[in-house]
Amino acid sequence: MLDALLRHQEIDILLVKEVTYHVLNNFRGYTKNYNIDANRRGTAIVARKGINLENIIISPSGRAMAAKFIEVWIINVYAPSGTAMKQERERFFSSELPYVLKYYWVGISIAYWMLQKLPTNSPLAELVYGLTLRDTWKGNPTRKVYTHYSASGTTRIDRIYSTRELLERKLSVENAVAPFTDHLAICLRISIDLPIMRK
Repeated sequence: MLDALLRHQEIDILLVKEVTYHVLNNFRGYTKNYNIDANRRGTAIVARKGINLENIIISPSGRAMAAKFIEVWIINVYAPSGTAMKQERERFFSSELPYVLKYYWVGISIAYWMLQKLPTNSPLAELVYGLTLRDTWKGNPTRKVYTHYSASGTTRIDRIYSTRELLERKLSVENAVAPFTDHLAICLRISIDLPIMRK
């Protein structure tokens, strides 16, 4: 089903969270980069063949990885969530994630797992405001956006942040049904200067 989603949505770069095994190897026409720790929690960045990802950086916990595509840094983050993991989450955003961001350059796109609201006075808020990142999904007060569904309700815990410069290249952002998970897939389309050739 994920392979079908990749092809139907014409995904060039896919950020995956909660990766426990090297399960993405069957996707023909894509290269895969994994970061899975000993506790079987991790992230992956999958790119269509012909898209050259460079300078891949991984975090020790498997919860974050970065790759550079042309002049844009793509950061995939699977942060600890929930009230019980508050201290681990703050430690992750204040200590581990800065290591992955050390080569931050012209543009950055961050997809991460977090709570409904960005808490003020938190390491994550300091990161977002310090790098002047912006939410790629402009809010619509008449129609709320949800990305996660469960028996207890709906929330928006999956987000994509980018710099203002990268946000100006945004063509669209929308969610897509992903029947293999309780999250919706988020598809962000941006324009780039280098054409990507496809068969």
